[in-house]
Amino acid sequence: MISNCLLLFVFSSVVGASADCVFSLKEDFGNPSPVLLRKGSYLSPNNQGDVRLGRGEVVLIGCPGDRQAVILGNYSTGLNDLEVHCVANKTVRFGAGWTGDFKEIRCKTQPWITTEDIGTCYGVMRNHRVGYKVRGEFYSLYEACFDMNLLSTLYVKHHVSPTNKFVQPGSRPKFIEGTVFGKMRMSKLYKFAHQKAQLSALLGEEISDKQLTKKQFLTRGHLAPRADFSLRAQQRASFHYINTGPQWLRGNAGDWAALEDSVRSRAHRHNLTLTVYTGTHGVLSLPNAKNVSTPIYLAKDDNNNDIVPVPLYFFKVIYDPVGKTATAFIIINSPYINNKMISDMAFCNDVCEMNPNFSWLRWRDDGAYSFCCTYKELAEEVELLPRLDVKGLFY
Repeated sequence: MISNCLLLFVFSSVVGASADCVFSLKEDFGNPSPVLLRKGSYLSPNNQGDVRLGRGEVVLIGCPGDRQAVILGNYSTGLNDLEVHCVANKTVRFGAGWTGDFKEIRCKTQPWITTEDIGTCYGVMRNHRVGYKVRGEFYSLYEACFDMNLLSTLYVKHHVSPTNKFVQPGSRPKFIEGTVFGKMRMSKLYKFAHQKAQLSALLGEEISDKQLTKKQFLTRGHLAPRADFSLRAQQRASFHYINTGPQWLRGNAGDWAALEDSVRSRAHRHNLTLTVYTGTHGVLSLPNAKNVSTPIYLAKDDNNNDIVPVPLYFFKVIYDPVGKTATAFIIINSPYINNKMISDMAFCNDVCEMNPNFSWLRWRDDGAYSFCCTYKELAEEVELLPRLDVKGLFY
């Protein structure tokens, strides 16, 4: 006859052998957050919003950069990367010498973001991928087709998965410039004082006083949004100037944010992994003091050529590669338009308007104007657009 003590021991061993590690996005991650990789991909939450590891499962911890190190509790390993194993619950193990809570793992400083030129896009522009390099291998988060002459990004390509609905909270990182902008200091161009001086030079001071105010100015409009990346290190990589365009505050915080939220919810609800192209098109023009339409740029290069254009449009193509469906969402990047101007600028019939299939999208009443096109209609307007196999509308 088996004793109760032996039965208890066997039961406990079975439970322990199958125990998982479960980490909350809100509570169980260290800061500065390392790059976290599992099975060759970025660590991500499950459909319930937690990160779950099987017992003994390995996570690669990366802190890329000079004078960097992985910190375990109060101990600096001196290593740029290491592997930890799930023990159970919140506990992980490194080698034979350290066992502790997962949240005790952090980097000495913020991990270094890497931008790599991977060739041309459309012959004249350069395609860059942005992400992190760990153990000599590059882990890409998004790609940017970049105009080296205008210092302007045509579009950024990234992916939205069902689990991107869940986002690790944290403070807003600073934008970085890297090397793609050469000597141009992008951080300077977005300062209100610089915007004021530039618009005054282009339009006249009286006009610029009306167009540019403390409540309405040009922001660093994310192309691939921060909230489309679940963990902090991935979010931080979205704060690269190659992933931005000059966008008026009203549209950035209004219609654009509403669209991004809706797409994440749609992907989660229908278990979709979507490919997203977010880009800029055209150059915004505003009337100067003589009522002459004047293209708006934020700077000039050493040869006095205009660079860093303020786009007339921001667009986002949502593509389902499995269903081969796509819809293009466009916002007119100007708070200073009237109905006549909208009629001239909207280059397609709005496929979202009065269409019950798009009831999941609610534009915000923020003074900006947004509309939807078929992918084909946008491709006819924007010549330099990725060619996709599209059979119908994404909704």
